Amino acid sequence: MQSSTAGENTVLSWDIQSLSVTTKERFLLKRDIVHRHTLLRNVQGYAKSGSLLAIMGPSGAGKTTLLAALSLRVTADIMGEVMINGTPVDKDLMVRISGYVPQKDLAVSCLTVMEHLIFTATLKLDRRVTLNQQHRIITSLIKDLSLSGCSYTQISALSGGERKKLSLATQMITDPLILFCDEPTTGMDSYSASSVLTVLRTLSERGKTIVSSIHQPSSEVYTMFDHVCLLVPGGRQAYFGTVPGAQQFFRSQGMKCPPLYNPADFLLTKLNSSPDVTKEICENFSDSPLNKALISEIDSIKKGSGKNQFVFGIEEQFLKFYSVCQPTNKTQMSWLMWRSALAMFRDSHRIVLRFIMYMMIALFVSLPYGSVKIDQAGIQNLQGFHYSIIVEAIFMQTYSVLYTFPAEIAVMLREINSGVYQAGPYYFSKAVVLLPRVIIETLAFCSIAFFLVGIEGGSFGFLMFSSPVIASAIASTAYGCCMSAIFENISTASLVLVPLDFITYTFCGLFIHLSTIPLYLKWIKYISRFYYGIEAMSIMQWSKIYSIPCSEDTNLPCIATGYGVLQKYGYGPNNLWLDFSGLFLNFAVLHIIGFCAFKRRSQQQAVY
Repeated sequence: MQSSTAGENTVLSWDIQSLSVTTKERFLLKRDIVHRHTLLRNVQGYAKSGSLLAIMGPSGAGKTTLLAALSLRVTADIMGEVMINGTPVDKDLMVRISGYVPQKDLAVSCLTVMEHLIFTATLKLDRRVTLNQQHRIITSLIKDLSLSGCSYTQISALSGGERKKLSLATQMITDPLILFCDEPTTGMDSYSASSVLTVLRTLSERGKTIVSSIHQPSSEVYTMFDHVCLLVPGGRQAYFGTVPGAQQFFRSQGMKCPPLYNPADFLLTKLNSSPDVTKEICENFSDSPLNKALISEIDSIKKGSGKNQFVFGIEEQFLKFYSVCQPTNKTQMSWLMWRSALAMFRDSHRIVLRFIMYMMIALFVSLPYGSVKIDQAGIQNLQGFHYSIIVEAIFMQTYSVLYTFPAEIAVMLREINSGVYQAGPYYFSKAVVLLPRVIIETLAFCSIAFFLVGIEGGSFGFLMFSSPVIASAIASTAYGCCMSAIFENISTASLVLVPLDFITYTFCGLFIHLSTIPLYLKWIKYISRFYYGIEAMSIMQWSKIYSIPCSEDTNLPCIATGYGVLQKYGYGPNNLWLDFSGLFLNFAVLHIIGFCAFKRRSQQQAVY
């Protein structure tokens, strides 16, 4: 495993007077009410390189919030300072020099351990790091974290302990000075928990600064820590100091741990007492010599180190492993496309089911039109067929793509905020990977419809038939991506999609003659994928029909040519390139809107 001499004298310290978050209660007919919640109050402490610090407290005490605040990954208002060697640091530097292991292990589950580490190393390490160096780093991590036996196992098949070790390995790729771990033993048996803490203990002995929140540890796990920070509900600090000193402090408050009792369970029981008791504990610690010594230690850390020495030490000895020269957007996009394509192909049963479903839909949509003829009765039938094909293609691709971002939003937010890649390459890699699948599925869909209905023209006829369907389907993927990026869940997106789709396909030309649309509503057809797709298909199919036999009943109106059909529905025979341009513009504008919404979401949403 990599070792960094720059980390040997690293001291993380903090003095947080308060941490608050603001929430809004929204109302339809009156002003929003703003609520401010204070989650942490008067929390101080430090963690030195080579030490293992535990943050403990009952549920709701603010353990994860404090950990996120120390790592500067929290979206909240902080009054106070987080310092390295006595110097306040910003989020950018903290993200570069630290790793954050979340409580929930998130990764693209179809990748193997080796594939996941190669992907992360390629995008997080300096692009000047050679493949041999990268391979040595990954091999060393796999060996030291005891992942050799599962290095070619898919992440979905790993045990809880193995997943946590993989999360540790992911963060250790860049050899961070500081490692933040959020409840790394939650949900594990005693053996797995001890195994994970042994790894953290080994890392701390190699000069790393380890800060970990932990909930109800066993006595064995608890004694592996050097220092402990105890919090009570409401985010107040009840103790900070050595692990043995915690029992001594509580004993001085008349709270003695019974023999053969887990000290951690005893402390958590006392921290979860009535508000009056916990308030007294916090006040007694605040007035104790322990707290005075803590404040004095933090002050001496501030006075004893200079910013320049710290930064220069990092630049010379540590940041050579960091993305000072980050991988280019092209590299990020190519690797993200590789991962997305791999995930798609490994989910082969879903691909097969989707394909079968599309073929069945094509079959049932086309069967009623199998005996259609080019005559007066056939005009309505063929136009209905064109409408059905375009509408089915649009709906199928829109709603299949709608799940694109919600399915990976947690992984994506975490990786973007950890500096693995940027929002732009991720969004556009997803958009590009969708295209081959959409084109292949739509071509297969069109081939069944084309041959079942018996449309003439051979290969050229098939090209003319399928091209507007493919263009409409591709534009619909942009619409689905856009809505998927804007809304946080599928149900909310669907509530908006359904009325929007209803409005736009009303103006496709089948339900209302386009020339009769009021001027103030005409603009709607120009944002309708249904209008562009159906008009393009109608022009391609009817413009090559020069004669349509009239009905034997001379009292019935007769449309003698394909151009007459176009005129009946309000379509312009010269609008073909306008239609394809409109679909392309839909594709481009919707993706731009989707990207802006996606980027804003990645910057504002909390990831811890």
